[in-house]
Amino acid sequence: MVRAAVGARTSSEAAEPGLVDYLRILWRHKFLIVLTVVVATGTVVGLDRARTPVYQGTAQLLLTPQASTGSSSPADLSPTGIATDIQLVSSSPVRAAVTRLLHAPAPAVAVSEVGTTDVAQIAVRSTNPTFAAAAANAYAHAYITVATKNFVDAQLVTERQVQSQITAVQGQIAATQGQIAATPASATTTISQLQAQLSGLDVQLSGLQQQLSAVQLTTAQGSSAGQLVVPAAASSVPVSPKKTQDAVIAAGVGLLLGLGFALLRDHLDDRIRNADDLEAALGGLPTIGLIPALGEWRDRKSAYMVTKERPRSPSAEAYRALRTSIKFMAIERPVKVLQVTSPGASEGKTTTAANLAFAMGESGQRVVLIDCDLRRPRVHEFFALPNDRGLTSFLLDETPIDEALHRVPSNSGLLVLPAGPIPPNPSELLSGERADWLFRYLAESADIVILDSSPVLPVTDAVVLAARVDGVLLVASAGVSTARGLNRSAELLSRVDARLVGTVLNRAPSAAAYRYGYGYGYGYESAATPPAATNGSGPVVLPESTNGNGSVVKSGTAGDPPPSNGNGQVTLGEGWPAHARRQP
Repeated sequence: MVRAAVGARTSSEAAEPGLVDYLRILWRHKFLIVLTVVVATGTVVGLDRARTPVYQGTAQLLLTPQASTGSSSPADLSPTGIATDIQLVSSSPVRAAVTRLLHAPAPAVAVSEVGTTDVAQIAVRSTNPTFAAAAANAYAHAYITVATKNFVDAQLVTERQVQSQITAVQGQIAATQGQIAATPASATTTISQLQAQLSGLDVQLSGLQQQLSAVQLTTAQGSSAGQLVVPAAASSVPVSPKKTQDAVIAAGVGLLLGLGFALLRDHLDDRIRNADDLEAALGGLPTIGLIPALGEWRDRKSAYMVTKERPRSPSAEAYRALRTSIKFMAIERPVKVLQVTSPGASEGKTTTAANLAFAMGESGQRVVLIDCDLRRPRVHEFFALPNDRGLTSFLLDETPIDEALHRVPSNSGLLVLPAGPIPPNPSELLSGERADWLFRYLAESADIVILDSSPVLPVTDAVVLAARVDGVLLVASAGVSTARGLNRSAELLSRVDARLVGTVLNRAPSAAAYRYGYGYGYGYESAATPPAATNGSGPVVLPESTNGNGSVVKSGTAGDPPPSNGNGQVTLGEGWPAHARRQP
């Protein structure tokens, strides 16, 4: 039953997708991936072209450690000292000095230590390469000037402090010497104390003088705070934008985005693409027909009978393969009334029903094709038949069935019952006893009755019919039908215990369609059927006995009402139902 089929899921559907599955997904969305890469790369390249090139001037400055007071040689720079000097390069005094050197506002500067050395790299960027180089060199010179001046100023302050102390000690020495001279010779004790005090002052003065000499020496040895070892030169290659690098990065990012978009779109897109998708969507319900896309069918709004117009084409052969599949299915359980429907509109149900009926009629079967799509009937368009009378005319008891049926001139085994005028209540007409009697009545003598019904999801007509038929053929269209729609259709059909005999995939990939056919190179020969007689007026009549005026009569049924009077309508011969006035 359909209900069981809907609830089941194949193991392949439940299994996690593998590498091959992902590769197929990416290949399916290759144009989206390529488009994403192209857009990302093109956008970045366009932005780079619109941007003004920026050049960088780079100078390298050797940081010279200042000598410590009292030391005969400069001390090594500590990590803290290097960090302090690097910070000083971008300080306000240095920027002010750079402004004076350049006669222009100092640009932004980036200073970094080169490895673990005492060398600092000064980098300045500008749209003018010459200015960038000049600014980098100006920062180096300004730093040397400012740092050296700061050091010298500090040393001068120290010198003044030491000199002030020396002057004070010298004054104390002079005062002590005056006290000694004024003291009487007899005061030996006092004189001894003053002389000891004088000796201490002399020692203190000597120390201060040595300290002053050391400060002056340190000032002389540490007069330069740095040295420009690599001057900056104007560069002809911009550092920004880096067009090649940006394009490569953009292409990589675009590729990642494209892959992500492809996987996301495939996850959100549940459209049916091949027979595997179709069978997985319906829990393993077999796909008994794969109809390739009809390249010659340009205008989809117009009806096209490929089995008639191009009988040797792959599409015509696919319909014959579908015919064969249905014949084999009927061996186990006869299918006298077959309903053809689809989840939604424009999925090819009418095309499938018309071509399948034509193929069956060509094989010698007695086929009745009924247009039960009473909302958008199209069967009559495929056979160029009038639609002024048809199924609705009979159901409303306005026209006998033999006057509503039409014979297809090129196919003696096929009778077509158009939909007729569109009624206001299609569901009510199709659910009545008169419709049920008609299907059973036609199925008594026909090999198969094919019903082209409305789609399942938009209206209830198809579900109403599904409860009265022997089998339902569900038609899907690759790239149009969705798994959600197919599942919902099967669920609705299962509520009336409809028998889904299989599915047909329209617009199937060509490689998949060949699974159901041969090479087509040998051509196709129709099943042998005896030549049909004519009634003198041109139309072909069924090969039965005639009543003398050219109309076909049903033989061997006593008491039946007479057939039609030869007014051009189809009358039913042996094996076909009698006159429709034998109604309930």
